Parts: sequence; C-alpha cells; structure tokens
Amino acid sequence: MLAREVIINNVLDIDIIENEINTEELKPSECLIETYVSLISPGTELSRVYGLKKGASYPVKPGYCSVGKVLNKGSAITQVDVGDMVLFAGPHASLQVFDYEHSDGGTLYRLDKNTSYEDGTFLMMSWIACNGILPAEVKLGDTVAIFGLGSLGLVASILYKQMGTRVIAIDPIQHRCDMALSFGVDEVVSVTPEQQFEEIMRLTNQQGADIVIDASGLSVCIEAAIHVAAVHGQVILLGSPRSSYVTDVSPMLYELHTKMLTVIGALNRRYPFNEVPGNRLNMKRTLKYLEGLMHQKIIDSSKFISHHIDPDKNELLKAYEGLMNKKDEYTMVVIDWKK
Repeated sequence: MLAREVIINNVLDIDIIENEINTEELKPSECLIETYVSLISPGTELSRVYGLKKGASYPVKPGYCSVGKVLNKGSAITQVDVGDMVLFAGPHASLQVFDYEHSDGGTLYRLDKNTSYEDGTFLMMSWIACNGILPAEVKLGDTVAIFGLGSLGLVASILYKQMGTRVIAIDPIQHRCDMALSFGVDEVVSVTPEQQFEEIMRLTNQQGADIVIDASGLSVCIEAAIHVAAVHGQVILLGSPRSSYVTDVSPMLYELHTKMLTVIGALNRRYPFNEVPGNRLNMKRTLKYLEGLMHQKIIDSSKFISHHIDPDKNELLKAYEGLMNKKDEYTMVVIDWKK
C-alpha cells in the first residue's frame, strides 16, 4: 500500500514523500494504522527544521502525536483491537506499520469513544506536561512558578491549579499570558527574562517559589528558575535547552548548595507506559486521567490548537514558520490526513 510521509531532509528542507509499505507480514509487536490526524511538536520538530539541535542527524521523519484506526495487528498486541481508534507515537504519515516495542516511549493507547481526534492527539502533549508534575513533591498551598507558557507550560498551569497550589505563570508573549488567564491561572507575569527574578521575588515576598518548572527550554530561564526557588525548593526541567548559552555558573551553583535545592530532569521517558510492579506512576494511568479532564473541558484542546492543515509541503513550511516566529498566532498545528 502507498503511504505519504513527512520527512526533514536537512535544515529548512522539508518534503512529503510517497512510500510503498508491506502490509501483509506483520511482526508480533506491529500493527497497521491508518492515521487520521497528527500534531506537530513545536519543540522537537522546530529544533530539527531550524537546526537548533547541534549534532542532529538527517534525514528524519518527525512526529510522535498521532491518532488513527488499527487496520491489522500482530499476535503479541493485546492492548488494542482491530477497528480501535488509538493514540500512538508514530511519525507524520497517512499509513504506517507501527512497532510499539521500538517506538518513542512505546505509546499505543486505545482512545475512549467520547474522545475526539483532536483531543486524542493533544493527549500526548498533555502527558508530556505531566512530567513536570509527577516527580514533584507537591503540598496543598505550595507556590509553583512556571516559566514558559507554550502548550506544556499552560497544561502544567491548569493541572497545578487543580491540585490546590498557588500558580505564578511567566512568559514574555502577551498572547500566551492571556491564554493562561482564560484558563483560570490567577497570577500571570508578562516580563522579559531579565525581569523574571525581581518579579517572582516581589510576588513571593522575597521567599521564592516552592516548586519551579522550566517549560521554556531556555537556559536563561533555567538559571532564573534556580535563583527564584525557595529554600528546600524543587526545580523541574521540563523543557530541553538546545541553544548555546554562556554564563558564570558559580552563583547558580552556590544557590543550589546553600538553598539545598532538588533539581529534577523531566524528560518524556521518565515513566513506563504500562504498570510496573512497585511503581504506581505510569503513562497509561495518567492518559486515562487526562482523558477525563478533556471530557470535562478542564483541558480543552480546541483552545490550544490554532491551525489545521492538509499534508502539503507548503502548508507544512508555513506552519513551522508560524510556530517558530509567530507565537501570538500559532499555538498548536494539526495535520489532517483524511482530507
């Protein structure tokens, strides 16, 4: 069968290719999936499209937030059935043989019948945001400062608010701050990175925040996050720094030491997909919880997804450019493969 696939050949060199795939002989851990929608990852994909990740290899087939229908499956797959709509960590492609054992995180999740395709694909980004919450030791009434109000920071803000904490959300882009306010975040700060420290310390009466999340992936924000953390505070690195940054690390290391801070790396592979004996935290359990929030519209994917595009090279280039340089217009972009 013929499939269309997105490929990044090199920096700013994007194409959609056609590829013949063998659908007859599936391995036990493989399934054949027809993609309905897939979501562009602003962090990971933009780093490849614009060459922000040093040492990255090309070509690469991007994407890991896809929703589609299972057309066939191997003998070892018991978690989904033929005909199910599923969220899976497959790249942008109209049709694919997906091997969950060798995928990014092993994600193959049967969606609830009440979950829309858009909710399904945004479910993956919402899960990634949870990596900024699950490893934290959260107490009722904690002050949580969140740097960066892209989709991850916004979802984290919503969830921390649900947990009974005081949330201070920070981003220099006013549109993102307005979104946070619309989601019920009480304290939203629109300042430049240079102003972040003074503003957070002012709002916390010079005490700092109990938990600080960096969802920006900017080294300057991570440095600020450490400075604004309270004594015995926790700093969680949800974003991935990709650009060079030069600074004197001694003041930062001094604060890590004297304030006795805990710094946690929160990459999206911290927890297993399925339940593991002795560890109640897993991706599948959290996805089910997030689906419930989406059904209640506590997390509303329609407020995050700003654009739907066809699987077309020019539309892809426009979407990448918008996500990179027009952050007041572009938040999340969905590729509609069924059009």
